[in-house]
Amino acid sequence: MTPGQPAVAYWAVAVPCAAAFMAALLAHELAHSLVARRCGVPVTSITLWALGGVSELGGEPPTARADLRIAAAGPAASLAAGLLSGGLAAAVHAGGGPGIAVAALGWLAAMNVLLAAFNLLPGAPLDGGRILRAVLWRRTGDRARAAQSAAAAGRAVGAALMIVGIGEVLFWADAGGL
Repeated sequence: MTPGQPAVAYWAVAVPCAAAFMAALLAHELAHSLVARRCGVPVTSITLWALGGVSELGGEPPTARADLRIAAAGPAASLAAGLLSGGLAAAVHAGGGPGIAVAALGWLAAMNVLLAAFNLLPGAPLDGGRILRAVLWRRTGDRARAAQSAAAAGRAVGAALMIVGIGEVLFWADAGGL
């Protein structure tokens, strides 16, 4: 944190930082899309919003291996963006750059690593759920059964997140859990 800076300094750092975060979200979705296309799966659209996005595929992956590669590509891109941002933060800090820039790059690194980790939770429709589906599909040879298991895991992950959020509100009086 760098308190006491002029408002223009915060804006001068916040705007490019927000743009860099949106670029990282786009990179996450483009990674899914490029790998999907390489695996022979058409991509019909990419939609971004403030905290994520979705690559809409025009079909199912032909193999469990392709499914795994497509699903893992996004979190790998987010992790790479986080490592890059963290490296830049360290370089700016080591070079004696402004603390506000170091803080912004550190935030960007943390958000991208957190995005990668969250997306790897093992429940559909998250990338981790798609990875789970691919692993189960490869093990059992049954894509439909693997998809049902990943969907059930997604419901369990969703319920766990709801319980954590309610607990946060009730026990820590923090409305962020909502």
